[in-house]
Amino acid sequence: MKIIPFSELKYIISKGDVIALAALSTANLPAEILKTLVELNDEDESFTDFTVMLANDISDYRGDSYDLDSLTTRGMIKRLITSIITASPETIKAMHNNEIEAYYLPQGVIATHYRSTTAVSPGMITKIGLNTNVDPMYSGGKVNMVTREDLVSRIEVNSQTYLQYHFPKIDVAILRGTYADTEGNIYMTHEAHLGEGYSVALATHHNQGTVIVQVKAIVQQGNFNPSDVFIPGKLVDYVVINTDSNLHRQLIQTQYEPALSGYYQVTKMQEPYLAFGTRKVILRRAAQFLKKGDVISIGFGINNELSNVLLEENVNHLVQPNIDTGVFGGWISSGKHFGMNYNLSARMRHELTWDFIYNNGLDVAYLSFAQVDQYGNVNVSQFGDKMNGCGGFIDISQTVKRIVFSGAMVVGGQLSYADNKVTVTQEGEISKFVTEVKCIDFNADYATKLQQEVYFVTERAVFKLTNKGLLLIEIAPGIDLEQDVLAQMAFRPIIAKNLKVTENDIYQNKWGGLNHLLNSE
Repeated sequence: MKIIPFSELKYIISKGDVIALAALSTANLPAEILKTLVELNDEDESFTDFTVMLANDISDYRGDSYDLDSLTTRGMIKRLITSIITASPETIKAMHNNEIEAYYLPQGVIATHYRSTTAVSPGMITKIGLNTNVDPMYSGGKVNMVTREDLVSRIEVNSQTYLQYHFPKIDVAILRGTYADTEGNIYMTHEAHLGEGYSVALATHHNQGTVIVQVKAIVQQGNFNPSDVFIPGKLVDYVVINTDSNLHRQLIQTQYEPALSGYYQVTKMQEPYLAFGTRKVILRRAAQFLKKGDVISIGFGINNELSNVLLEENVNHLVQPNIDTGVFGGWISSGKHFGMNYNLSARMRHELTWDFIYNNGLDVAYLSFAQVDQYGNVNVSQFGDKMNGCGGFIDISQTVKRIVFSGAMVVGGQLSYADNKVTVTQEGEISKFVTEVKCIDFNADYATKLQQEVYFVTERAVFKLTNKGLLLIEIAPGIDLEQDVLAQMAFRPIIAKNLKVTENDIYQNKWGGLNHLLNSE
């Protein structure tokens, strides 16, 4: 390991390099290294044609740092391999305009492939992604017309079909830790998430590439417990020491808060309870599919606020929420507090969390939807002008036995919940229930073959997936079946003979029924 100034990066990173990052938003983001690359490129435009590979989106919500858009707007990226982009608008625009090559591949596959490609293994071979948009039978994960190379292929092993992912070899890993010791060992002492940096470093070292780590400071070897080493010094080539704290934030919301790294527990919730309205009504009904002791995958979108509802209902101790970044239990925050997770029961490396998920660690997944079609297929990645990507949606939805999809039935609808019933006061403009989805991120036929139990919860109705399509099993009190539900769908679902009406106690400011429901099992 060699400690270098940021200025020496110009001699280490080259035009056309394959660069791997291991960050989520600003967490674990080596922003000062990115700043240096941007400034070097601004001098002579020599840092271009990069292939950038990362499992999660990186973003500068605050406006005082450097992120994916900082590279994209300068033409520094030739090819992007990721799973999700939600906060990099200029990068999405470049993808729309065919200015960069881009792939959306499953997050878990990206995070775990780093240690699957070794001298004694054939690379990433998995069933994850079969019969979805990343399957070469569809788009193979290609985002636009300029993206032509196949990174995914179908193969047969022992008469079973798998996908083989062909990721490029890494030239440079750009990573972040809190400290490096004098032997080059990296510690994640102040970080909110551990990430997959170890495996990225390992894969880079295997390829005889270069591993660069941004840290806050150098400490004497032996000052920390050796069990706390996150990346051993053998895998680290260069260390740069942060000079601007804004470019080494723990999270978007805070420079550093010890509780977010597990150093103490808080005694009260750090965010307000979700306001009563459509989102809360949907989540309350969705939560009724929980069972005591469930390990829950908390998905991005509306379901990120499920933990908020569980806390308000005083049932958080009866189940264990999980976020695939490596967060287990505790208080999983949402909204503006997203990423600020307190009182965790466990914290794991990103790629090890996917091992947990792939090995039936989850009991139920709470996922969102953008479109649902007549067969029960779901699209979350591309709709309207949005090109969000699949994130970990495909990995999770193909490995868990029980899935609850949650979301509004119609975009923009205005509803009233007075008198413990639902009234549509103004109809929305875009129905999410369409004849055919634009992208298949969840394949309903494949799910039935996997014998998954699947529900769709909206503010107006609840559906269940069957081998014949969507079965309408429940409508909200006050809702007109024909006008408010069926007329807002591009297809007619199967209607249960014993169509139920949702219990009306969830349509009030205070509920309190979930604790009783879970404890009565």
